[in-house]
Amino acid sequence: NQFYDSAVVGKYCEDRDPHLAYTAYKRSWGSCDEQLVSVTNRNGLFRLQARYLVERQSAELWEMVLNEENQYKRQVIDQVVSTALPESTNAEEVSATVKAFIAADLPNELIELLEKIVLHKSADFGKNRNLQNLLILTAIRADKSRVMDYINRLDNYDGPEIAKIALGDPYRLYEEAFLIYKKHDMNAEAMETLLTNIESVERANEFAARCGDPTVWYKLGKAQLENGQVVEAIESYLKANDSTDYVEVIQAAEREESYDDLVRYLLMARKMAKDQLVDTELVYAYAKTERLGDMEEFVGGTNTANVQQVG
Repeated sequence: NQFYDSAVVGKYCEDRDPHLAYTAYKRSWGSCDEQLVSVTNRNGLFRLQARYLVERQSAELWEMVLNEENQYKRQVIDQVVSTALPESTNAEEVSATVKAFIAADLPNELIELLEKIVLHKSADFGKNRNLQNLLILTAIRADKSRVMDYINRLDNYDGPEIAKIALGDPYRLYEEAFLIYKKHDMNAEAMETLLTNIESVERANEFAARCGDPTVWYKLGKAQLENGQVVEAIESYLKANDSTDYVEVIQAAEREESYDDLVRYLLMARKMAKDQLVDTELVYAYAKTERLGDMEEFVGGTNTANVQQVG
């Protein structure tokens, strides 16, 4: 019947049959929202109210229901999270509900809501990038203990952007950022996090050995050199096949008198760095390690060494 007054019929039914009152108020689709909320609150019909809220998609109605002064807010939220939203297959309904929880500044409740949609729902929403992003970011800000689990379980979020937020103040979630970078095959960023934020050269060495990325080996070598681990640094630079820091390596190796390792490094470096310093230092390192045969062979070949300086 399209011709009755929803407000009049709903009011008449409130004390006689609250379900009929709800049906009458719902039919008006907006003009009897306050009456609908009131009758469902008084009679504990929170599941019906939650379904109506989700379907209605009204920011004003959500604001009224999620207000701090509403004594029934928790019961309504429970039904939205457990029943009403999981039942929905409408993306606009999901979006409106999420926006309402954000607007009401309910981060913990929003996490409950998003978990239900993203982690426990079989519909397409589980793979939705925006929802996955929002779940992780909300957890970073409101419940850090959940972040690692989300990073492990989800696979369609904007990793690099989220990792930057996790690394920054005031969150400083270094392990979580490292895992994001690792999971997204961003090896250089993962290594940087291990070295700069987590400050574990030992783990950095294990990570470099596992991924075998030259860029990672170079970063490790540079960190080891700065820490005074000259022999280990040279080994890493050799694995990286990178001679960029040859001046610093030469100075450190001579200071530590690690000439055997320096020879190996300089043989690699002279293939890339065309600098008289490299050849000169190689002759000097041969002399210091008493590898006179190798030195004579090298000096007799094509080179740019300043032999007089070595002498």
